[in-house]
Amino acid sequence: MLSAFQNMLKVQDLRKKLLYTVWVIVLVRVLKNVPIPGIDLNVLADLLDHVKNQSDSANKLVGMANVFSGGALQKLAIGVLGIMPYITASIIMQLMTPVFPNLEKLKKDGSHGRQKLNQYTRYMTIVICAVQSAMMAVAMHTPSKLLGVPGFENLVINKGSAFVIQTTIIVTASAILIMWLGEQITDKGLGNGASIIITINVLSSMPQAFAAVYSKYQEGEWNLVQILVVVGILFLVTAATVALVQGMRKIPLKYARDASSRNAMIEKTSYLPLKVNHAGVMPIIFASALMMFPPMIINKIGGDFARTVAPFFDFGSTSYLIIQGVMILVFTFFWVATQFNPIQIADDLNRSGAFVPGHRPGEPTSKFLNDTMTRITVAGAIFLVILALLPYVLMNALGSGSTDFIITQFFGGTSLLIMVGVVLQTMQQIEVQLVQNNYDGFITGGRLRSRKG
Repeated sequence: MLSAFQNMLKVQDLRKKLLYTVWVIVLVRVLKNVPIPGIDLNVLADLLDHVKNQSDSANKLVGMANVFSGGALQKLAIGVLGIMPYITASIIMQLMTPVFPNLEKLKKDGSHGRQKLNQYTRYMTIVICAVQSAMMAVAMHTPSKLLGVPGFENLVINKGSAFVIQTTIIVTASAILIMWLGEQITDKGLGNGASIIITINVLSSMPQAFAAVYSKYQEGEWNLVQILVVVGILFLVTAATVALVQGMRKIPLKYARDASSRNAMIEKTSYLPLKVNHAGVMPIIFASALMMFPPMIINKIGGDFARTVAPFFDFGSTSYLIIQGVMILVFTFFWVATQFNPIQIADDLNRSGAFVPGHRPGEPTSKFLNDTMTRITVAGAIFLVILALLPYVLMNALGSGSTDFIITQFFGGTSLLIMVGVVLQTMQQIEVQLVQNNYDGFITGGRLRSRKG
């Protein structure tokens, strides 16, 4: 593997892409560390310390949001929205495409149609950024309503509409710039730009996680055996996540065609891969996003009803985990239903002269593919729920402090699934280019390469 990294620098095109990606990531990290103008940084530090010493849901929500913003939330940086508005717009467009015939037509219209869809996604990203940044600017005037902590109303130095307009413009422009930088990585760098930026955001919190582990060891809360157990769990969960990301069911296909001058038929065999985790990380993102709304609505309602219902949505509680787990299951099947079309696949196979052995073309093949995908999706959805809820289970076992949340975020959930998926995807892209230039890749055998080792 070490030789593969050396070989990356020997290939000129690969070296240029690597350096370009690194420089873009540096620019993104700069945007994540420049504070929003008009914020009193001393008040912000006191506010975060106050939240950190709490053991309620506000602390855990801030910790989770800070991890995925790459630490920008902790500094209230101009790049606090990051790439997430673009990801949200992309998800909305993917869900709308099967519903609206015009969008479906654009999707099938080749590169011109895809360019139009990408342009619509960018327009939607601007709208989402403007709304989110305006809401954030208004919330800065009264942090107590957002986090449920008293005081700290002087976070904004000069309150008023001028601050709201200024912050909305700056934060929106920064998010659009990050979106553009992500697209530049996709075009001129290594891997998918949006995924790379999210992964870097998550990895930026890793030094804090190591520091938190060392702090617990120094303070005597953890001993060496506990740390080794935690590291062992990390390796096991990472291996299981790799199996989930790479797992697939291969459906055998046969192609019948004429054998040249003779009218006999010969058969060529290939496979149709059905991914176990076809939905990827999207169900976790959907469920996590929706679970943030009930506490806000309940706090607005107030009264006896709010006091009765609020404990069910307490971040990290048993009821919270059950509700989120059910939502992940539902969203997994919903996403697969919108993205996997067995009828269209069966028709495409029939037009290309392919068939599944033992199943007639057309409706029987479609039914077989649908039943097979449903079965493997059940297994993938259950594992996805376990992976998503594992950080909360570990957090409750280790404690409820913010440092514990930073540590446990690297044991599962969205962060680990994103990191594993992006790393594997990027490694495969690098592997292909190394092999094309007659260099050894990361491994000399196994399944990472799409060739025999």
